[in-house]
Amino acid sequence: MFALAYAILPDTSAPPAEALRASLARFQRGGPGDVPEDWLAFHDETPGLRDAHEAAFTFEMLDTGGLRFGGLPNAHWYLDSTKIVGEMRRQDTRHWSVRFADTIDLDAFATHYAVTLARHSVTGDYGQWLNPLGRWDWWDLGGRFDDRIVGDPRRGEGRGTAVISSGESRGRTVLANIARTFEDALDQEPPPAFDVRSDRNVELVATLLADLRAGRDSARPGALVRPPGSLEDRFRWFRTWPSLDLLDALPVLGLAHDADWLAVVDAVYTRFQDHWAAAIAFHL
Repeated sequence: MFALAYAILPDTSAPPAEALRASLARFQRGGPGDVPEDWLAFHDETPGLRDAHEAAFTFEMLDTGGLRFGGLPNAHWYLDSTKIVGEMRRQDTRHWSVRFADTIDLDAFATHYAVTLARHSVTGDYGQWLNPLGRWDWWDLGGRFDDRIVGDPRRGEGRGTAVISSGESRGRTVLANIARTFEDALDQEPPPAFDVRSDRNVELVATLLADLRAGRDSARPGALVRPPGSLEDRFRWFRTWPSLDLLDALPVLGLAHDADWLAVVDAVYTRFQDHWAAAIAFHL
């Protein structure tokens, strides 16, 4: 899904596009090869893998070649369907009921039936090395929220093309390919493209503060990103969805632990009134 964030631009001599990319870079989702190694932390998924190992599953091979799962909700995410289908073919069956813990241990299950997970060299836990600050897969200046920050979302149709963005990504390419596939299948023309204007997706923070206090929705994004150096990186991205997070950072803003999103936005805008903010549509 896509969400809207307003990124406060740093007071720097760097070109705005370069400053924006540098500010958002720390929050890129990814693992080894996607982000610098010193940004990574081990995300332990052993509990979920153990749940899948101990759950009772039913599998059914479909005529379409797919596989139908039955059993503990969400546990199937840890299963490698290719390995499951291979075992069913070896057994020459189209239906299989199994509880893996009855026949093999966790390590054997991880090797023969589970999705590939990393193994922590010290603890032996299963998981992934990820950027714990990851918030976006890709982003565009304005994007589907074109003109929102200036309070004039005039365009209701079409597909925005932003000059300033995070660039190419696997996820962006996959989504574009899916869209083209549906357009071809339904014999539909793709929506017209329009250029996203940079000056319509950047606003003075003092103006946003006035709009916020006047009750205008355009001044209330789903996330706020403070400039680099204003706080530790782990405290720079504030968000209200799926819940207001970074409660331990609220005192830095002079707010109580039970402050609401409106108070957070007001405090950030007040601190950076002389800065500019850029609206980004980010995929998460």
